[in-house]
Amino acid sequence: MDTFAEELELSLQNCRLLVVSLFLPQTIAQNKPCLSRQPSTKRLERLARQQAANLEKNFANYHVGPSTLGNIGLQNAVNSLKDQIRSKVWIGSLGTSTESYSDDFKSAITQKLTTEYESMPVFLSDEEVEGHYNQFCKQVLWKPFHYQLPDYPKGQAYEELSWRQYVSVNRKFAETIAEVYRPGDVVWINDYHLMLVPSMLRKLVPQAIIGFFLHIPFPSSEIFRCLHVRKHILEGMLGADLIGFQTHSFMRHFLNTCTRLLAVETKPGSVLLDNSIATTGIFPIGINLLALNEKRNNPEVSELIASLKEKYAGKKILIGRDKNDHVKGLRQKMLAYEKFLQLHPEWHGKVVLIQVALPTTEENENETHVSDVVTRINANFGSLEFSPVVYLPQDISFSHYVALLSIADGCLITSLRDGMNLTSHEYVACQEEKHSPLIISEFAGTYGSFGAALRVNPWDAHEVASAIHETLVMTEEDKLNRWKELYSYIATHSAQNYVESFVNELIRSFNENQNNIPSHIPVLTSDTIKEFHDDSEYRLFLLDYDGTLVNERDVFLPSSRGVQAAVRLAEDPKSIVYIISGRPKTELLRAFASYPQIGLSAENGSYLKHAGQSEWQSFVDERDLSWHHDVTEIFQYYTARTPGSFIEPGDVRIVWNYSFADQNFGAWQAAECASHIQQSLAGRYSLQTVPKKRSVQVMPQSTNKGGLVVRLLKHYQKKFLRKEIAHPIDFVLCVGDDRTDETMFERLNLIHTGGGGTYSDVPMSPISPALSQLSEINLNAGSPEHEAIESDRHSITTFRSSDDAVYGGGHHATDASAAAPRAIFTCTVGSKSSAAKWLIPNIEEVLRVLDELQK
Repeated sequence: MDTFAEELELSLQNCRLLVVSLFLPQTIAQNKPCLSRQPSTKRLERLARQQAANLEKNFANYHVGPSTLGNIGLQNAVNSLKDQIRSKVWIGSLGTSTESYSDDFKSAITQKLTTEYESMPVFLSDEEVEGHYNQFCKQVLWKPFHYQLPDYPKGQAYEELSWRQYVSVNRKFAETIAEVYRPGDVVWINDYHLMLVPSMLRKLVPQAIIGFFLHIPFPSSEIFRCLHVRKHILEGMLGADLIGFQTHSFMRHFLNTCTRLLAVETKPGSVLLDNSIATTGIFPIGINLLALNEKRNNPEVSELIASLKEKYAGKKILIGRDKNDHVKGLRQKMLAYEKFLQLHPEWHGKVVLIQVALPTTEENENETHVSDVVTRINANFGSLEFSPVVYLPQDISFSHYVALLSIADGCLITSLRDGMNLTSHEYVACQEEKHSPLIISEFAGTYGSFGAALRVNPWDAHEVASAIHETLVMTEEDKLNRWKELYSYIATHSAQNYVESFVNELIRSFNENQNNIPSHIPVLTSDTIKEFHDDSEYRLFLLDYDGTLVNERDVFLPSSRGVQAAVRLAEDPKSIVYIISGRPKTELLRAFASYPQIGLSAENGSYLKHAGQSEWQSFVDERDLSWHHDVTEIFQYYTARTPGSFIEPGDVRIVWNYSFADQNFGAWQAAECASHIQQSLAGRYSLQTVPKKRSVQVMPQSTNKGGLVVRLLKHYQKKFLRKEIAHPIDFVLCVGDDRTDETMFERLNLIHTGGGGTYSDVPMSPISPALSQLSEINLNAGSPEHEAIESDRHSITTFRSSDDAVYGGGHHATDASAAAPRAIFTCTVGSKSSAAKWLIPNIEEVLRVLDELQK
């Protein structure tokens, strides 16, 4: 890791946090927001400018007030840790018309906000606000992200203009962040309004620690691909070190979309790019329980609770509080409540639904549709004295809101598509005394975490009606047990935990990624390792084949320069050479059959033939290859549609190769193919799909080169302890060129550091303590550690095995440490993001380095 990242050792307590969102928590109180329900008119614009001019004339009289346009959940989460965050700056727009402000007035506002409110404003023109927010965000992005296909009634020019404004606003934000940025700052960019900012900022400040969090759902690739600017948005997000989502399904959709549209390799927790790695994670937002409980204890809340209980005495109360937006499912809620009243006449006059419908920033038809159903319910099931639905198309004070949550006998959330619905969290917190049930839609982000809630499909009116009835007749014991489980979740996944976990994971991802950036990986030359090579007693060379020793043209030629370089290495009695390839056994033997002194590993660690032996060992349960048939069928489908492509069968792995196809079309088909396999087979089989250069490779999760490397080291350690060889391994050179080689680098780096820590600043450091730890790593296929390194390259779990019996207790560590200093060199071929600690530019240079070592 570079010195800069080492010195920082950042955390919330010692970093400056730059929180970036479209709207600041504050605004200029007297100014009229240009974001309203109705589209801007010349008259409204003129009035806004007059107000702005008047405000500027009364320069000394303006004041800053809270904004109603910001992300309140995010603001509460950040504020919940105000005593723990050393310093923060909030960057965003004011949400008001600032177009007519003079530069001096803008400077005065900036000065006041930065000194008194820890905020930095981004000034947007009215045209930018209209195009960026009202048009592109709300009409183009919001719909597909909530599973509604967008329509563009105003034509292509409307769409292109709004996109230009979206880019312009994102660029303004990136430039403002760059102006404010200081080395060591942690930048946290929020939500779909600013999805291009991460990559824009990365170009302006390459060393910045950048995180991006999406607060709304991320749709499936089938929906997302309908966006005309889909690649721009994905590439914008991938400029971040960490991309956060509310739920696992949102993250999975994002990873599948990257595979399908960008043809990049993804792992369960990351996107592997040419020159960087974008980590992904799940960070469900929560609420600040301490702050909420303080507000609940307000005397005003107690008075309101008493008043509401008196007003609705003898009746069961259901409550709902949602934006009056189509995706919130208000109409579905009302239809389900109507169905409940039709099915259960015994509840007529005994239950009331109080629905608070918050206004939205744009006009929509949903309000009329909901009102029609409400009117029908009250007409059919109400009377002069009683209305079964109390419908409030307005916001209410927070005290009224808390009072309603506290007295409710049930809360009904019927979102058709939603992020993390925090109303559900607040409802559970306020039910400390009554323990009333929660009914929640399976399309809300909270759904997967609230197993104790009554979970429903909002489109099924009968199912929701049944849940309402179950809520009203549930026993007190069942209510208490469900509430305890829900409360345990919201207490653990609080607002504080959300901020801490995201920022800490962002810092960790940044530090990890710095080691993988090509510009930070030094070039390995023969001069670097010649002395260590010559001073060693027993060397192990672990060499990939295709792209490392030979190009595609010479892969089957025993006379190729790469094969001969490996042969010359193996002629040295102090050296052991293994070719570790993804190719099948038969293909490796075509090149190396005449050289039994060279060890071979086929199909990415599935098979091993030790140096000097003729028999192959298998590390795969060949009885569990039922997935072959399904993968082959998918490959055949794409082969038939991609001229020049073919299938390379193997005993374990299967490859779809499009080397002879049109490269652009083949790459597109490869991305479709990889996405197809992940989506259709991931739930049934434990497979890894690896997009490679001109091919897609599928193999079991339990198969990787990293596990094989550790087996080899243990194999030669045992031989040394049994006195079969005179010296232990004291020099390792591992070279590879593609993603399948990364597990070798990761595992060797782990061994080199003794199971953790950072790689030594010097090129050589003792590894004998690490060799002793080989007995503590369980590498059986399917073991927890084996699965962990496949699912998350950052997580390695170590286990104690019974190998101590082989080594005679702790004696083996003493023997290993008796050898001379040892070194491990991991090298990637070509400039790319990699876990390798060294870089060799190309095949030619690999061969030159190997030849130099023989002199």
